[in-house]
Amino acid sequence: MDFCLNKIELIDTLSTLIKITPSRTTLPILSTVFIKTKGSEGVYLRATDLEVDYSINIESQNLQEGEVCCPLNKLYEVVNSISEEFITINVNEANRMRIKTKTGKYTILCQKTEEFPEPRDLGDKKFEIDGKFLYPTIKNTIYACSKDELKPMLNGVLFEIKQKTITAVSTDGHRLVKFISNQENEENTKVLIPQKFLNIISTGTINTKKANLEIHDNYVMIKSEKHTLSTRLINEKFPDYENVIPEENPQETILETEKLKGIVKRVSLMSNKSTKQVVLKIGNNKIIASAEDHETGGSAIDEMEAEHSGNECIIGFNGGLLLEILRHQKTEKIKLLTNSALSAMLIEQINEKETHTTTLLMPIRI
Repeated sequence: MDFCLNKIELIDTLSTLIKITPSRTTLPILSTVFIKTKGSEGVYLRATDLEVDYSINIESQNLQEGEVCCPLNKLYEVVNSISEEFITINVNEANRMRIKTKTGKYTILCQKTEEFPEPRDLGDKKFEIDGKFLYPTIKNTIYACSKDELKPMLNGVLFEIKQKTITAVSTDGHRLVKFISNQENEENTKVLIPQKFLNIISTGTINTKKANLEIHDNYVMIKSEKHTLSTRLINEKFPDYENVIPEENPQETILETEKLKGIVKRVSLMSNKSTKQVVLKIGNNKIIASAEDHETGGSAIDEMEAEHSGNECIIGFNGGLLLEILRHQKTEKIKLLTNSALSAMLIEQINEKETHTTTLLMPIRI
């Protein structure tokens, strides 16, 4: 098995596949990358953790066909350390991979491919969706997914697909994002897609403008000219998020996004490291942000102008969560909808084009 690859393309491919391989596994074969030379078709590389499966084809000069499983992290480290433009690789019958450079030779012990999981049968395709909506949808929702593996129903983004809209919802129990985009669809359904799958798409390695999202019975797949990415759907019931979003919000406040982001960022520097609490006093056409740390004696207060209607409201939040939400607001101005110190605050972007974003943040007791 002999082939020659462009180093940059190989490094990009390996760095993408590393995101698939599990950090801990009882199956050592899952820590490898399956490599197969396919004549004029180039080199086929594939990684899986048995949930997410990713294969990539890259162009190469193939001298001899074959297949092997190579330790992925070690291969990445070696290739990344080489400064040459092209990487020449040979694998002998003893499954020893030799990477040749002008000045040296590196040997990696590989494995046979018999134990590497076969590509799974996804079953019949139910329908597909134009992939162009994916990138902005992921960027606006995935940050609010839970990282807690004990809450699998919160480890992904819910896609509610209707004939004229796609609504994507994510939550970690402290915040919630609801992102609606206008798009014509043939089906009405709901699917819960794992964040790991969506995170890979968000890196931009797959051109979603030229790829469709395929929905199968238990899987979802996106395929482009060189990339095929699939995963098992999350088979859990997503929370009834509509009941969490407050309907009555008598206080409305319109303000400049960047200014609020600035004062929250500054006063958060003096908040308690454990609670990260930032208090917003909203009323009289201004917002006063404050934070205090009783352990260190530090405190901060800052304010900005705002258009406010309704009664004054004093409400506390986790400053880190609030700041992350504000960083994902894309419009110059936003609207804050509040009720009381114990009710969730809603944040809506003003003058959105073709989409509608509502973000909810739960308060913390002052």
